[in-house]
Parts: sequence; structure tokens; C-alpha cells
Amino acid sequence: MKSKFLSGIVFIAAGFLLATGPYLLFPVCKGGMMVMRCHNTAKAELILGILIIAAGVLTLITKRNKVRLWLNTATGLLAVLAILFPNAITGVCSKVHMSCRSLTLPTITTISIALVVFTAANAFYLYKQGNKGEIRDGTGIDPT
Repeated sequence: MKSKFLSGIVFIAAGFLLATGPYLLFPVCKGGMMVMRCHNTAKAELILGILIIAAGVLTLITKRNKVRLWLNTATGLLAVLAILFPNAITGVCSKVHMSCRSLTLPTITTISIALVVFTAANAFYLYKQGNKGEIRDGTGIDPT
């Protein structure tokens, strides 16, 4: 039960940081007439953050461990995408002194890596919890 609330809160907090961070907390470059690569990354992180928040809310609502395991796996894959967008897919500005390169990129990468590690540990925990009370042929037994 505690894992459900902890993982839901962590997913919502990380999703909020990924969604609002590139706009408010660790902003990307100020765009003038030209839209830079970092703006596309910020848009992608907004969408990924919203999806991670939705997975966190669903994790808080659901009661079945298998559904929570799949939501956890989906959140881990979204976190991997959150790593790939600023680093490989769309990228950020190429100049080192730009704020998106020096502040946004490392922060998004750090939050995303922490989320991947958390989802991997939580998936292991949920998998172990799901196999409790089951014997080899797949029939369930009551642990009480």
C-alpha cells in the first residue's frame, strides 16, 4: 500500500518537473524570430511530463498490482524518452553558454535518470509482490 502512494507521488512530482521545468524552473533559451531546437525539446518534455502525471494519478487510483506494474513500466519508458529528446532526438542549442545547454539539459537528464532508476526498483518490487502466493503451475494459493 505504501509503495502505491510513494510511486504515485514520485511519478506526479517528476512529471510536474519535466512538464513545467523547461518553461518556468530551468527555462530554455528565449526565442526571437527563429524557433530553436530547445523549444521543440521543451514541447516534447511538456507532453511527456503530462503523460507521466497521468500515469502517477492512475497508479494512485488502481488497486491491482499487475496494472501498477504495467503503469510503472510505461512510466519508465516515458522517462527514457525524456532522456532521449534533449540528448539525441531533437537536442538543444549547440553553444555551451546557452541556458538550455548549461541548465535545462543536465536537469532534465538528471530527473529522467532518477525516474528510470526508481521505476526499475519499483518494477522489481511489484514483480516480487505479484509472485507472492503463486506456485509453479500458476494456480494461486491464499497466503493467510
